[in-house]
Amino acid sequence: MKEKRTYSLTAKERKALRQAENNKKANKRQQTPKTQKPVSATDIREESERQMIAVQARSKRVTAIITAVICVAVVLILAALIAPAIAYAVNPYRGVGVIVARFNLSNGMVLEYEVQESEYDTAATNFIFLAENKYFDNTVFFDAQNGWLRFGGYEGQPSANYSSSDYARTKHHKDSKAFCEKFGALPNNLFDKVTDKFGYRLRADKNGTTARDLEKEGVLAFWYNNSATEFQLSYSPQPTNQIASLDSNGKQTMYEINATLVGRVLNEKTLENIKAIAATASPNIGMSSGYQWKPPAPDIMIDSVRVYNLDKSKWKNFDFLEYMKGNNSEGLRRYTQWIGVA
Repeated sequence: MKEKRTYSLTAKERKALRQAENNKKANKRQQTPKTQKPVSATDIREESERQMIAVQARSKRVTAIITAVICVAVVLILAALIAPAIAYAVNPYRGVGVIVARFNLSNGMVLEYEVQESEYDTAATNFIFLAENKYFDNTVFFDAQNGWLRFGGYEGQPSANYSSSDYARTKHHKDSKAFCEKFGALPNNLFDKVTDKFGYRLRADKNGTTARDLEKEGVLAFWYNNSATEFQLSYSPQPTNQIASLDSNGKQTMYEINATLVGRVLNEKTLENIKAIAATASPNIGMSSGYQWKPPAPDIMIDSVRVYNLDKSKWKNFDFLEYMKGNNSEGLRRYTQWIGVA
């Protein structure tokens, strides 16, 4: 027979005791540890400020990235828009496929010619050399007759009683001591006198003197027989190279200018312009000897002549003297003589 146990607490009391123990444990878990500092209003404010600063920093970074991307896009767009304009300013004839000589005139007109360097390698090279060294800049058209408009180094209209040895009265570059001394493309020390610089005479190019080609409107030609620097532009079909010449006694004779081709007009507007210029010509009545020029009036200055689309392999370090001492396509030396040089 089991021994009957006796308990000092009733079942109800024991249940209550267990419940109290459980509640005590639960309360202990929920209490803040003694080492944890209670959260204050200041802590909450500072934490909010830190978070706000972090958000602002992220926002600034994002804004900076977006701004940089926009700036790069704008630069690329502007470059795409401006690049063609810059390229045109540097070379308005990029892609044309031929060498172009552009004459900018004082009356606002522009003349454009194709320079056929490969076909007329002596005359065209001479023209390009002079243009590249600004020989034609600030000179005038000195004659317009018989279908030709002429230019080539006159600083003003030729004076009466023209004398090539008189620096005081001449108006041509080749007879101007001041101009010749500063023309660095032909060194002074290679010549006996300063004005020997432009005393060279060149040979005509093969086929450059063909009448059927020279006797057309829109032709650019070079006087090869008695000049190194004078050129002419035809403004009518079948121009003639005869011009009146007066001797020292005022007696008139006819003189034949020998010309060789350099190139041809690039467009109809250029032809219209030279016809308009030639229409203003009148005889130089003051001339008592030499050629009887008929200059345009008033004077029309050639502000500049610029040549585009040159072969850089030829022109980068071009030596005019060495080139002209060489042979042309016919195997003949390009220059025939250099007047005044011993």
